[in-house]
Amino acid sequence: MIKSVIFDMDGTLFSTEPIYFKCYQAAAKEMGLDFTFELFEMCIGVSTIDAAPMMKSYFGRSVDVQKLHDDCCRNFEEYMEKYPIPFRPKALETLQYFHERGFKMGIATSNIKKWADKLLEKNKIAHYFTSVVTSDVVTHPKPDPEVYLRCAQNLQTEVKECLAFEDSIAGATAAISAGIRTIVIPDLKQPNSFVKAHAFKVYPSMGDIFADIEEILH
Repeated sequence: MIKSVIFDMDGTLFSTEPIYFKCYQAAAKEMGLDFTFELFEMCIGVSTIDAAPMMKSYFGRSVDVQKLHDDCCRNFEEYMEKYPIPFRPKALETLQYFHERGFKMGIATSNIKKWADKLLEKNKIAHYFTSVVTSDVVTHPKPDPEVYLRCAQNLQTEVKECLAFEDSIAGATAAISAGIRTIVIPDLKQPNSFVKAHAFKVYPSMGDIFADIEEILH
């Protein structure tokens, strides 16, 4: 029986991945670089610390990856001030469903606390979550299970009584490796063979879960 529900944030609750991509593209262009979707795909769902070696490998070791990241952050913060951050389809309704039924709810994200707090507050859903675990408070970010294990512990729930929602390969791998029943709603990248084999369910949209909700929760 599921007692707590843990959500990834970027790409699962919010349609932020295309925004991040544009922010990285703009930052790279200022440095005379071409930030391709191929590179962005490799970085989806992982922390900025783990993404840095991928970027250095792609652009060359002389490239100032920290500047690239900082400029992307500046672009994204400017975007957040000007524009709404859209939910992914049926994400808000799903949050409301679990909240209204008394499930404990948490966030396990590769994002940093500063941005996670801002995104949750901007979309007026921060009050839904008892625990928000971000990449800057764990030793080993996704695909390591630590972020999920810590969130489950904060929710005072055994992992076998938790349900996770993820979109990325790294995130789903983290949740599955934590021993949590994992629902995958792919965003920009489809799951790999490991995720397909070990996820509880894979759906095209979060709204599709409700046809199977009894099976998912029991």
